[in-house]
Amino acid sequence: MGGNELRAVDENLSQLEALEELDLSGNKLEELPSQVATLRSLRSLVLDGNPCSAQLPSGHLRQLARPGRVPGQTPAQVISGLLAPGPAAPAAPVAPAPPPPPALAAQPSAPAPPAFGGEERPATDARVRSLLQEVERLQGRVTELESSPGLPEAPSAGERKPSWLSDRGSLAATLPSRRGLNLGGDEDEATDLKNQLKEEQRKSKRLETQVQRLTDRLSEQSLGAGKGGGLPHFEMVEVQLGEILNQGGFSVVHKGSWHGTKVAVKQLFDPNISAELLAEFDNEVQKLELLRHPNILMPLAVHRKPPALSLIMELVEGGSYYQLLHAPHQFHSALGPISLGLQENLSILDPSATALAFLHARGIAHRDIKSHNVLLTPYLEVKLCDFGLSRLRSELMTGTMQFAGTPNYMAPEVFRNAKYTESVDVFAFGTLLWEAMASDIPFANLDPADIRERVVEGRMLEMPTCPREMQQLIRSCWALEYKVRPMMADVLQQLRGMRESTRRPKTAGARGR
Repeated sequence: MGGNELRAVDENLSQLEALEELDLSGNKLEELPSQVATLRSLRSLVLDGNPCSAQLPSGHLRQLARPGRVPGQTPAQVISGLLAPGPAAPAAPVAPAPPPPPALAAQPSAPAPPAFGGEERPATDARVRSLLQEVERLQGRVTELESSPGLPEAPSAGERKPSWLSDRGSLAATLPSRRGLNLGGDEDEATDLKNQLKEEQRKSKRLETQVQRLTDRLSEQSLGAGKGGGLPHFEMVEVQLGEILNQGGFSVVHKGSWHGTKVAVKQLFDPNISAELLAEFDNEVQKLELLRHPNILMPLAVHRKPPALSLIMELVEGGSYYQLLHAPHQFHSALGPISLGLQENLSILDPSATALAFLHARGIAHRDIKSHNVLLTPYLEVKLCDFGLSRLRSELMTGTMQFAGTPNYMAPEVFRNAKYTESVDVFAFGTLLWEAMASDIPFANLDPADIRERVVEGRMLEMPTCPREMQQLIRSCWALEYKVRPMMADVLQQLRGMRESTRRPKTAGARGR
């Protein structure tokens, strides 16, 4: 398309991958068209008479065609309707060209390329510059994070960093010279360039990973050093307390209003709160704030000034699973009267087990599983509450930071003051399953000493009338040896299997037992 006075070539030129020859002589091209970099079969490019022809010896450029290429037509036939005058491209600064060697047609190979940093090739040079800038930015971020207070000491002198991480000059030295950026090199050189660009991208990715890792560590340390985690603090004057929802020996839960929002306000009382108790309170609040799950009751704000440590929690207005099982007249249902058959109980036990398995997967034990701590919305949505606060109750009631669950649900190793794991929750959940199937309070009318004796000796409750699979699951949860009990994820899987098998059209009066 010589002599057409083109100032730019059509961007669709890059689609002609099989093109072997291209004549652009006699035009007004200010710079070498970037599209030609994608023409892998191009063998000859003529730019005589263009302002950019000084970039190439004699205005010609040659490239070896790849094996297996599709034969091309003559340049005039291939691009006759494709190239059209476009808006003038801004002139790019061009470095002084080296003295032109003899014409390429008379040379057996391409001229020796100048070093990296000479003339630019728009498409590929831009990628290299972008990578350099990104690596430089990431290096600065790593330096900033590593110098942040509170981080562990930097690696010792013996732990050498790779040169590309510590020295941008070394990075530049690893990049290809302009030999790899020339359109006139052979295919091996182009492949080398691609490989080296991929390597720089991998290095940039490693830097991004390091930045993320350092950022996460700083966030964790900030949470550990904070008071009450990332939750906002509130003053008691901000809250209007209403009726008492629940009251125990060490705490009281009020219905309240906080900035116009209905909330539950839990207060833990002790006139002489110890530093250890305060630290434990902060630790448990941090866990609550970080472990967000649709079936776990979430805290909204914290007040940590003695004598009342307080939490503002989301309000669950239905009631507890205990009320639904044993005092249904106290449960506020939006679904009308509820008949608790097997399927209805499984619809509550399944999400309860889901929340517990979520905690266990993160190495956290609830430590006080019982029907009182399974809250239900008026639409029977499950919210597990009070996990992790049993040790606080122990400090408030006994003055020692030991496990203090509810005796009716305690595992034998807890009664023996032995080391315990998340499996204490599995044992307690087995008792919750028994309670749901029997519609009875576990170990009712027995004092804690009698319960302890029976549990430690393995004399558990009489199995209720329920499917055999449920009876087997309850027995496995009650295993005396904690290592024999199933994982909570396995309990959840079995419950879902039972729930699926019991889904069938309901008949009037059916209870599913």
